[in-house]
Amino acid sequence: MEASSDKRDLSHSVARQVDLARATGALRYASDLYLPDTLVAHVVRSPFAHCRIRNIDTSAAKKTPGVHAALTHHDIPGKKHVGKTREDQPILAIDRCRSVQDALCLIAAENKQSALKATDALVLDLEPLPAVFDPATALEPEAPTLWPEGNLLKTIHVLHGDVEKGFAEADVIVENDYETPFIDHAYMETESVVANPEPDGGVTVRLGCHHPYGERQHLAQALDLPEELVRVIETPQGGAFGGKDDNLVSIFTALLAQATRRPVRLFYSRIDSMEGHSKRHPQRIHVKTGARRDGQLTACEVNLLVDVGAYTSWSEGVMTFVSINACGPYEVPHAKVTSRLVFTNNIAAGAMRGWGMPGITFAVESQMDALAAELSVHPLRLRWLNALREGSQLITGGTVPAGVHFRDTLEMAAASLGIPLEETGP
Repeated sequence: MEASSDKRDLSHSVARQVDLARATGALRYASDLYLPDTLVAHVVRSPFAHCRIRNIDTSAAKKTPGVHAALTHHDIPGKKHVGKTREDQPILAIDRCRSVQDALCLIAAENKQSALKATDALVLDLEPLPAVFDPATALEPEAPTLWPEGNLLKTIHVLHGDVEKGFAEADVIVENDYETPFIDHAYMETESVVANPEPDGGVTVRLGCHHPYGERQHLAQALDLPEELVRVIETPQGGAFGGKDDNLVSIFTALLAQATRRPVRLFYSRIDSMEGHSKRHPQRIHVKTGARRDGQLTACEVNLLVDVGAYTSWSEGVMTFVSINACGPYEVPHAKVTSRLVFTNNIAAGAMRGWGMPGITFAVESQMDALAAELSVHPLRLRWLNALREGSQLITGGTVPAGVHFRDTLEMAAASLGIPLEETGP
C-alpha cells in the first residue's frame, strides 16, 4: 500500500511540474528543438489546384549555395502514397496535382533564405487542368474528373422502417436545408518536426502527433526501412484536434534527413499549416422531420452532400459515423439517411474533433427547435419525449445499452431552469 501511495504522489508531482512548465512557457515543443548542424526544410507545393506534371527540373535548385537536397517523388525509396482507409494521397506528387496541398518538391538548406532561392530555381513544367471546388458541380456529367472512377467517392445508405409511412402518420412536417463550411483546426502550435539520421541507417523523428506508432509505420514504409530502425518521439503538443494526423510532415523531414545525413527541422508558418493539413468536412444537409400532435417523432429523412476534397483520408469513417447518428439522440421509428461523399479540388477533409458530428447535430437540433415551435411545445419537452433511453431502438437496428442517461440529463437541465416537463406539452 505504501509503494502504491508513493507512485501516486510521484505521478501527481510530475503532472504538476509539466503543468507549471506549460503555464510559464518553459515546456519544450518540437519547434523549440535544435540539434547541431540542423538543416531547414521547405515544402514546395503546387501553384495550381489541378494540373498535370510534365517535368520537375531540380538541377539548378541543387546548385543553389547552402542547399543540400531537392527531392521529388523519384527520391522516395519506399511506398509513395499514404492514406487512412485508402492509400490514394501521394507523399510527393507523381504525375498530377489535385489540390494546392500537393507537394512537388522538398528542399533542405542551411537557412530559409537559401531554401527559398532554391524554390525560385526550380523549373516546373506543369499543365493547368480545369478544377472543380463545389461538390454538387463535381457530380455533373461535364465536371472535371479527379479519378478514373469519377468524383463520387461513396454513397452511404441507412434505412430503418418505412419512411413514407412515417411521414403519412405525421401531423406536422418540418423540412429545411443547412450548410456548414470547411473549418481549420487552427491550433496555436503549427506543425513542427525534427528528424535526424542514425548511424545504423535508421532515423529518429520528434514531433507532436496523434499516433506515434502509426507515424512509425508510415515512415518505415516510405523510407523502405524495418520499423525497428525508425524511432518516433512524441513531443508536447500545442493543439491538434485531429489536424496533425496526415503523416506527411514526418515523412517529409525524414526523407531529407536520410538524403543529407544531417538533422533536418521543418516548421510551418500559419500559411504553410493552412495549406498543409486536412480540414473539417463541409456538409450540405437536407432534413425532413415528422411528428404527431402529441410530440412523438414519426419519421426523419436526411440527405447529406459532403465535400471530401482531393483525397479520401478519414472521409469514409467520419461520414459513416455521421450517417448512423444522423437522427440525433432521439428514437425515430422510420428513418432514411443518404450521404454522398464527393471529390473536389479542395484540400482534403479529414479528422477533426467530433468526427463530423457538429454539422449534423446543428441540423438535427435546429429541426427539433422548429418542430417545437410548430407544435407549441417547449423545446426541452420535445427532446425529453423522444430521447433515446435504455432499450430504445436505433436507426441502425441495434438497441441502446444500459448506462444512457440522456433523459435524466434533460430532466436535470429543465429542473435547473424551473421548467416542469410534464406540464409544458401539447
